[in-house]
Amino acid sequence: MEKDRIIEDLEQKLQDKEKEMDDLVQKNNYLSEEYRYLSEDLQPLYGRVAELEADKEEASEKIRALLATRPTGPDADLAPKPSVNSSQLLQVGTLIRDLNIANKSLRSTVKHMFSEMGHQMEQLLKAALRMKEAQQNSTTDFEELRSLYRREAMERKALYNKLQELCGNIRVFCRCRGDSAADTCLDVPSDEEVIVNQKGSKKTFFFDKVYPSSATQEEVFNEARAIITSCVDGYNVCILAYGQTGSGKTYTMMGPKGNPGVNIRSIRELLHICKQRETITYVLKISMLEIYNESLNDLLALNQTSQLEIQTRGKAVTVHGLTQIEVNTEDDILNIVELGEQNRTTASTKINIESSRSHLIVTLHVDGTDSASGVTSHGSLMLCDLAGSERISKTEATGQRLVEAAAINKSLTSLGQVFSALKCNALHVPFRNSKLTRLLQPSLSGDAKACVFLNVSPDMNNLAETLSTLQFGSSIRQVELGRATQHTSPGRDTQ
Repeated sequence: MEKDRIIEDLEQKLQDKEKEMDDLVQKNNYLSEEYRYLSEDLQPLYGRVAELEADKEEASEKIRALLATRPTGPDADLAPKPSVNSSQLLQVGTLIRDLNIANKSLRSTVKHMFSEMGHQMEQLLKAALRMKEAQQNSTTDFEELRSLYRREAMERKALYNKLQELCGNIRVFCRCRGDSAADTCLDVPSDEEVIVNQKGSKKTFFFDKVYPSSATQEEVFNEARAIITSCVDGYNVCILAYGQTGSGKTYTMMGPKGNPGVNIRSIRELLHICKQRETITYVLKISMLEIYNESLNDLLALNQTSQLEIQTRGKAVTVHGLTQIEVNTEDDILNIVELGEQNRTTASTKINIESSRSHLIVTLHVDGTDSASGVTSHGSLMLCDLAGSERISKTEATGQRLVEAAAINKSLTSLGQVFSALKCNALHVPFRNSKLTRLLQPSLSGDAKACVFLNVSPDMNNLAETLSTLQFGSSIRQVELGRATQHTSPGRDTQ
């Protein structure tokens, strides 16, 4: 309230300064116009002075000529007197008198005009200085107001982030797929709510951020950008995409080469942060695996026949035999991700021509050693592109596609059961019900920061799946994981 009052006072002061500046501008314009008029009046006076000076010179010449013709010496009195025209002398005297009067009057007028002009110029200069001072004060007040606003916004953001960190809530974002169909079931009235139109009724869902179909890949990534720094600081970070098949999960997470999604942008941001910290040496290793029909496949292994096993030690979960490749540049990572994508299992269904038939998990391990303190941080970035939930009646899956759909739906159901248990603070959380939930256990058991991208379709034909996805997201948004743990090892000299 005190800061709001200060802001109101500064805004009022700014308005007063702006009003004063407007008055000075008007006065300046008036003085400039008055100066122009006086300058115009002064021009004929200069001409009149020139005429009078010329008349004066002519009269002086006549007087000198008359004096020159008068004889001098002892015989001057005996010399004949020239004839003098008395009327001409009278005219000359009158002209000289008028000339002297006009000259004195003109001098007085010019002196008064110059004095008035000097006074007006002084007033104009003072007004200009006041305007400059008022402008400087206004600029200072505006900068102070803007600085106060920025500081207030930063404090509110810091408090919000602190609250999120203490509560440990999973951040949930919703993205609506672009659809040219005229019959849509979704409305996005603000950036935090989405409305589902269902048979004349409306149901509203609230999330940390809602992206309309027009949102760009960069806008979607901006909300997840902040937690990437946590990975470099020694925290485990998990970003996953959830939704029905064909809702745009793979586009959100991977994206095309020319317009990459969250995965590539997160890795790019992570490399950028590592490069900025010159005193810390980082070692990055990447791995890619898929969960296909409840079996783990190493997408980077040269020998695809090797068996992968999940091993659990406390809260830590590792995959024995999983290939990890050390990377140094963005090109290294892009080439590896492209290789893994080529080995991923996809197939065509009635809903999606190139449907992902497996859960994809890209993990980037980041180990950093500070050369000054010797402290080592251990963070990880887990990027999960989940396979889409399916209704068998819609996809009309048969044979192998039916087996895949059953495995996908089972693992997603297990994930929902895990979130339900976490929401209720149950004593037992069924992480072991599927390979997916076992791998996600470190990210969902209070040891990581997590965010979920819900991908939904606005098509009225997908109303049931869209409603189910939004209800799932609304439920997990209420999960409190607790404060995330930072993984660091002290230097040898500090032990």
